[in-house]
Amino acid sequence: MVTIGEAFTPTDGIIYSASDVKLKMGDSLIPSPGSLHLTESSCIWSCEERNASISIPWPRVGVHAISSVPGEGLFMMLDVNIVWPGFYSGQPENNGDAHPDELGEDDEGHDSEISEAAMTEIWLQPTSREILDQIFSAMRECQSLNPGSDVSEDEDYMEAEEDELEEVGDMRNLQLDDEEKFADAEE
Repeated sequence: MVTIGEAFTPTDGIIYSASDVKLKMGDSLIPSPGSLHLTESSCIWSCEERNASISIPWPRVGVHAISSVPGEGLFMMLDVNIVWPGFYSGQPENNGDAHPDELGEDDEGHDSEISEAAMTEIWLQPTSREILDQIFSAMRECQSLNPGSDVSEDEDYMEAEEDELEEVGDMRNLQLDDEEKFADAEE
């Protein structure tokens, strides 16, 4: 569960910390920079000046990457729609293409309430590229300590039978420069 509360500094399981990190959620840039703490269990951004913090458990981080838009920083996509009063109001119930008065219709065939509302985009913007690279490296380490919660160790994975592999065997060695194999193909 994402936790929003008063500013604090964690004491246990810290992998990496950086100060003067700006936070942008959706279209909202938090005006004051804060401290970023990457722990074994969560990503924590805390701002003493505004007495506010957000703690995001690693399983909630669906994607993280270095981004150059809206400025050099680290982009994270969370699998939850966050509402942080005074900072970020969250996403609307749909992506703006749906018309609620048209019953039974949704935008482009997607269920907006599920696919669009259940995510939040966040950017962490440190003061230098060196710190950004350190954050990214530490974040990779932290996420490796917390594999996705949607994959269970007991889950049965399909394994190909030996005879199925033989059927596919010729396809593995398919080469596009072999004119005989494509002689009857239509252009």
